[in-house]
Parts: sequence; structure tokens; C-alpha cells
Amino acid sequence: MKPLVLALDASHMMGSVAVTKGSDPLHEIIFDASDTHSATLMPAVDECLAEAGVEIKDIDLFVTVIGPGSFTGLRIGLATVKGFAAVARRPVAAVGSLELIAADTTFDGAFIVPLIDARRGEVYTAMYDISGDMPAEILPPFASAPGSLAARITATRNDGDIFVCGSGLNSYRAELEETFPAGTRFGIPDWIPPSAGLAATLALERDAVPYKELSALEPLYIRPPDAKLPSSAKLRPGGGR
Repeated sequence: MKPLVLALDASHMMGSVAVTKGSDPLHEIIFDASDTHSATLMPAVDECLAEAGVEIKDIDLFVTVIGPGSFTGLRIGLATVKGFAAVARRPVAAVGSLELIAADTTFDGAFIVPLIDARRGEVYTAMYDISGDMPAEILPPFASAPGSLAARITATRNDGDIFVCGSGLNSYRAELEETFPAGTRFGIPDWIPPSAGLAATLALERDAVPYKELSALEPLYIRPPDAKLPSSAKLRPGGGR
């Protein structure tokens, strides 16, 4: 039997909520989270559940996007699914935001460089091979100044087509186009984040965290925010320029 899944993505200023039956969508909502995720996420969840005709107690698996991305959005999204999972006694699966962008790409080539605007003149990025059924990580998530990104990418993989996309491309397109080698392809302007429904599909292919072990599940922070991180927060080793 296909599991009933509730997936959330609060890693961007455009958020999404989806209810799926396995990978089959039942209902999905995309919402503007610029008025803070705390004010917009729960109404979107309530509406999505109502339109799908299900309740929290019916959900078999909760899914959240753990980052990198909006520090506040990541914390709120994860806290929300942890709360749901604890009450419903159901597991939680986590999906990376950069991996999700790579999975959403329909580019014919093999190598995807997704970018998320990290502010402070940086992007969050990684590199994936999408020649298989699921994105395969070549470079793990890290933060970089746009001008120095091309050198790290080409030092890792200097053969095969490269496709660059995401919100970081919206912000730094001119600088990125100048520094990446000829033949690099770039996504369209006004990029829109992938849906939480796709996050649900990816989550079905990995192990979930049992509800009794949810304290071990943390957002993926690549660098510390302007505000001080809690002592329990985890930084990915090697994050930074």
C-alpha cells in the first residue's frame, strides 16, 4: 500500500506543502512566505490537508526540506514536522534543498550546479550527476562567492555539460556567466523553487527517522547566521568558501 505523505518546504521565500499517496499528488499549495514562515506555513498545511481530505492522524510519513536555505524557514519547517510526527507517532524523512533543485531539472546533460542565494554576497551550492534515476552528489553543499565558484566546479569536473540554475543565478547571473567556461548552460530568469510534492517522491527512496529519534534530526546549516546559533546546531564540515 502506498504511504500517505505530508511534505513541507520552507527553505525559500516561496514555500510549498503537499499531500501525496506515494508519489501521486493529492493536493499541493505554493505560498508566499515573505511575511514570515511562522505566519504562512500552518495555514497552508491546514488548507492542503483539508483539500486532500485527510487529517494529520492519517499521515504515514512526514517530509521536510532541511536546507541549506532560510535559517528561520528551516527551523520552522523542521519543528512543524517534528511536532506532527511526535503526536502521530510517525517517522520523518529529510531532503536537501539543493538535491531537490537538481531533481527538478529537466536538462539533458549530466551535471547540475544548483544555487540558492545565501545573501552576504554568497550562494549555497553543490554539484550533482543526474544521469541516473536520482541525483548523485559529486560535490556536497557549500557556500561560495559567485566569482570563485566556477574554479571549484571545473576543478572537480572538467568534462561533460554543466547546467547552473536556482535563485543564486537570479541574483548573480552576470558574474556567473562571465566566470564559467564556454558551453556552460544557465537556467531561465525568475526561477521558481521545486514543489514539496517532489520532496515527497525523493523521500520515499531513503530511510526515515523514527519518531522516537527525532531529536537527532537538525537543519543543514552551511555557515552560521547573523544571529548566534543554538549550541546544538550542526554545521556541515568544510562549509564556507
